[in-house]
Amino acid sequence: MRVTRAHIAELGIELEQLHAGPVVVTCIPDMANVAWPAKAIFAGLSRADLEVAARRSPEGTVDPDGETVALSFNCYVIETPDYVALIDGGIGDGKERPHRPAWHRRETQFLQTLSALGISPERVDIVINTHLHADHVGWNTRREGETWRPTFPNARYVVAATELAHWTGVHEASADGNTLHGAFADSVLPIIRTVGFEAVASDAEVATGLRLKPAPGHSPGMVVVSLDTEEGEVLFLADAVHHPLQLGDDSIVCNFCEDPVLARSTRIGLLGAAAAAGTVLAPYHFPAPVFGRLTAEAVSFRFVPLDIEATGRPATSPAINNER
Repeated sequence: MRVTRAHIAELGIELEQLHAGPVVVTCIPDMANVAWPAKAIFAGLSRADLEVAARRSPEGTVDPDGETVALSFNCYVIETPDYVALIDGGIGDGKERPHRPAWHRRETQFLQTLSALGISPERVDIVINTHLHADHVGWNTRREGETWRPTFPNARYVVAATELAHWTGVHEASADGNTLHGAFADSVLPIIRTVGFEAVASDAEVATGLRLKPAPGHSPGMVVVSLDTEEGEVLFLADAVHHPLQLGDDSIVCNFCEDPVLARSTRIGLLGAAAAAGTVLAPYHFPAPVFGRLTAEAVSFRFVPLDIEATGRPATSPAINNER
């Protein structure tokens, strides 16, 4: 496998692309390299812990002085000869998220970025929500007037049945209807009521070479996604791992994991198998560079990005930076 950068120099956008035979996987960050307060995601980390983490994490991803960690929100587009698939739907635009100011009423150029790859919304065949948290479903829908409609009208919207049933139950029992910061109402219900979700088993084969793998803990029915190519497996990690600092200390669990013990067990199992098999990983929340493999170091792991070639295939139409 090889990784390139696709440059649109006049507009200042740069996208990482993984090439494996006829398959191309493009990372489109819906929000990139955000300095996130460390305690807001890993409450147990002290300043001393962050200093240790900074020494074993990729440069610039941990700031002990500012007590922040760098996070991205990476959507992945898979292009094969048979289908176009989007793995996770990011934060989205125009969503009411008053309790998450960075996500509130955003205006970005995500769809224009897809267009730069020659992908119109109508061309997307499959949308996989690894789970239904607000930062993974935003681009499921876009506003048309006062109505939220499917962004990708011809796509199969796929989610694990366990995940969909859980959050549907939570929403039905909710007093205020604000489930998942409002994402259930504006990014999940509109799919249920229009094109419908394809609610599948947590180990379902979604398309040729594209399979789900159970990864519960962060949310009850979360999955990761495995892409089988002629050059090996690519594993889209969803929220099984949130930051490289977790690779060096398996006791660090994200605040937002509903079952921390299960989340830790899931993470250890996935990382161990990936390291042993030489699987290429595509993490959801890691800042660039995003495609890499793991090496085992004593009782921990290190993320080793794949080498990136200087140039990638040109985009076919204008786009600008997603986050402004």
